[in-house]
Amino acid sequence: MRGAIVGDYRVDPDRVIGVLASVDDAGVGIADAISGIDALALEGGSLSVDGRRTLSAAWGDFLEERSLVPGKLAHIVAASATAVTEATTAVVAGDVEMSVTAGEAESRALDDWGIDSLDAYTSGVYG
Repeated sequence: MRGAIVGDYRVDPDRVIGVLASVDDAGVGIADAISGIDALALEGGSLSVDGRRTLSAAWGDFLEERSLVPGKLAHIVAASATAVTEATTAVVAGDVEMSVTAGEAESRALDDWGIDSLDAYTSGVYG
């Protein structure tokens, strides 16, 4: 395997690029969801029953709560992809301190948010 080893971390930059390309491709779905919500909001503006706008107001409230989700998701994915790129660059360059920081971040992700490593999910630990 081509790549770099720093401490317990082995990084193959080509695989990282492949994963990030897949993430970028998945972003199209998020963009479609944002457009879809905008279209639904416009359509919902005309909802009325017997001349009353109660249904339209309820639809607006429903979308107001949910319309920010795809944008937030896109922001999180973009920030994560940037962090992966920076960590990969640091490890390949031999930055031991950065690799330790990445390990601490992985541990914090599990402790704070319940997000485990890919290895844990694919090894059968979760089902």
